[in-house]
Amino acid sequence: MGPIELVFLVMIALFGVVGIVRGYARELGITTMLLIGLWVLVFIDQQFHVQLDKLLVALAGDSPVTQATVKALIFCAFLIGIVFISYQGETLSFPGKGANHVFSLGAGLLNGYLFAGSLWFYLGDANWPFLDISQDYSQFYDLAWKVLPPNVLTWPYLIGLAVFMLIMRVLK
Repeated sequence: MGPIELVFLVMIALFGVVGIVRGYARELGITTMLLIGLWVLVFIDQQFHVQLDKLLVALAGDSPVTQATVKALIFCAFLIGIVFISYQGETLSFPGKGANHVFSLGAGLLNGYLFAGSLWFYLGDANWPFLDISQDYSQFYDLAWKVLPPNVLTWPYLIGLAVFMLIMRVLK
């Protein structure tokens, strides 16, 4: 199997293509939902880590490896659920026709970065459960790890960005 980072770069590129097709006005609604979802996960992980650890012990037992796997699966399922509902349901659309392909590509790539980067973070943090990924990561992997959304965006920034996006939606 090739480098795992290639899988996530392809995912980000696919989100960029979807962004072009859907238009930036609809993609910014997905961005807002992803920011809120990431805020929930980062906030719980940072502010309620003691309670989260107790819950993981109750769900997965005393094994730290199993606890990390369960945490990664729960967090990834939460993000996948948000993305699925956001793309399939009524969207939080922003004003504009969304005809600018450059902005649409940018919004799609941003959504891909937020989604795929967060999945990468949580699965990598759990040491890639159910996958045979070696610990000998490339330099690109190590560099990219430092700029994944949960590493870069702390919960105050996430809630600030989400509130800003909602205010911009209301102001039209």
